[in-house]
Amino acid sequence: MNSKAGTLFIVATPIGNLGDISSRALEILSEVKLCAAEDTRKTKILFDKYGIKTKLTSYHKFSERQKLDTLLNFLLEGNNVALVSDAGTPVVSDPGLLLVQEAINLDINISPLPGASSVIAALSVSGFPGDQFSFLGFPPRKGKERVNFMNSLMVNESTSIIFESGPRLKRFLEQILEIDKNKNVCVSREVTKLYETFYRGKVSDVISEIENAQFGTKGEFVVLIEASIPLKKEVLSEEEKRIFRLILENLPNNDALVLASKIFNINKNKLYGILLEEKT
Repeated sequence: MNSKAGTLFIVATPIGNLGDISSRALEILSEVKLCAAEDTRKTKILFDKYGIKTKLTSYHKFSERQKLDTLLNFLLEGNNVALVSDAGTPVVSDPGLLLVQEAINLDINISPLPGASSVIAALSVSGFPGDQFSFLGFPPRKGKERVNFMNSLMVNESTSIIFESGPRLKRFLEQILEIDKNKNVCVSREVTKLYETFYRGKVSDVISEIENAQFGTKGEFVVLIEASIPLKKEVLSEEEKRIFRLILENLPNNDALVLASKIFNINKNKLYGILLEEKT
């Protein structure tokens, strides 16, 4: 570890309620020489509430590379720096990864200050198992990448968690409905904020609830999708593969996967892998 360099503190901040911050985080934010913030205006609201006078500098996805050397040199000169995002834990679908990676390469000490996380908060009240889960960030918006994402999501054998914006939420849920109408989901809206709401149940019911809700799709959303139940069978015989090819020739991939899964009693995740093999 570079003993002459300062420490880069990765500080989790509230995801809504400004009271959800640790005393240690407040102490560090007050003591560091500089705080790199995704949006200095939002971070200043937090600083003003707690009387923090530390200098702020913007550090967002459009300025990551531009400000990287400045922050690293500041650290190498022996100054402590805090990194915060707009809400929650930095680097988790937020800027900061490049800074952390380069700090590691330069042997700069990095220290995390844990705290609020919309992912964990939503998981804790979803009713879905939390011993195994996959956080997948924001879904691809379109094209083959989107199709592959949805297919893999629907056969995931652990709880899946994604972020989605209000304008795209309904379409995302409708795509789940198209693949598996019996899939259970939990949609968390504005976690820890004034209009915190949770929608749980079959995806069709959740879509109806959101459509009829007073605030609709306004706000920020964390979506959890229940795990697929693993089936015992894992491989297809040569004859079953031949039949599977015929199904693929006559149906869209999604429909073919659903039908073949029922016919062969094999998990769709395994079938998806076979599908990829057939195409290579």
